Amino acid sequence: MKVADYTIETSDKVISDVCRIAENLLDIPIISAQRIGGSGNNRVYSLQGDHSNRYVAKFYFSHSSDKRDRLQVEFTSLSFLWRQGVADIPRPIAISREKSCAIYEFIEGKKIVSENIKDGDIQCAVNFLGRLKNLNSIAYSQNLLPASDACFSIKAIISNIEGRLSRFTPLKEEGQEYTELKSFLRDDFKPFLTILTQWVWQRCKVQDISFDAEIPREETTLSPSDFGFHNAIRANDGRIVFLDFEYFGWDDPAKTIADFLFHPAMMLSEAMKNVFVQGILAMFKENNGLVNRVELVYPLFGLKWCMIFLNEFIPNDFTRRAYASGNPLDKDQVRKEQLRKARNLCRKIKETYLRFPYANG
Repeated sequence: MKVADYTIETSDKVISDVCRIAENLLDIPIISAQRIGGSGNNRVYSLQGDHSNRYVAKFYFSHSSDKRDRLQVEFTSLSFLWRQGVADIPRPIAISREKSCAIYEFIEGKKIVSENIKDGDIQCAVNFLGRLKNLNSIAYSQNLLPASDACFSIKAIISNIEGRLSRFTPLKEEGQEYTELKSFLRDDFKPFLTILTQWVWQRCKVQDISFDAEIPREETTLSPSDFGFHNAIRANDGRIVFLDFEYFGWDDPAKTIADFLFHPAMMLSEAMKNVFVQGILAMFKENNGLVNRVELVYPLFGLKWCMIFLNEFIPNDFTRRAYASGNPLDKDQVRKEQLRKARNLCRKIKETYLRFPYANG
């Protein structure tokens, strides 16, 4: 079962393949396997081994149109963090590039739902990012690559948005959802991107911030990139364990802040968002330009998230989501919902971009 060429198979056949692959990797009998979830890029199974040992098998989506090596990035990153004593992550155990699979320890716990997030959990997230920041001086950390979609200059963020936007130009698909998509991009998104780019450029001049230059390496930090409680569990011993390091690497802490605030899988209160922002800014207090940079890039990353919402209009991206789901998806319904999210977020940014709401506590 190699995920690059997956087809919809019977559950028994899939489970049988999962057990066989895991047995080969672990060199122990696997008694049973059960699908426990996944993200937009993978499938995840719990494994029951002999002697009551439990593991997690994660199968990674791959496609010729996507050059990101999620398997290698995640396994290498978790291995590095584990060696540095970072324990609130899954322990990496085995990897198979041939099968696009990795085995991790199984951690007993529950998903964290937004309604149950507490102020202490926000501080836990801040502390975790603080531990990553403190690894900057470890010699091997310099061998780690930039995080997925890392942008180290303001110009690079805008280029990223424009690159994502350009993917919609050659689409020939028809139907109501695509008609509405083209209308949104033409009448709302593109005009506002022009306005926002000009606003950011003017603010850079006023605040003496470079529009083109990358931030210095010492101002970057290690980041999971896709970070938040949507990628975490509350272990039975009370710890919060952070998952999914497929996009891990060096990044701008301003991006880490913005992505945490915008991520649609977390419904955090404004007060909790403020606690997070102030915690990160305090942690990077030696970075004198971070506050002003966050204010500038926050609305830009909001528009990037609009583009992310619309990924499902790209056929190959929809294929990735269908793979992770493992079940047939209603394309029209999915795309309608994603377009609604993009419109709502774009509207919110238009209304708020002049003032970053979390900078002053």
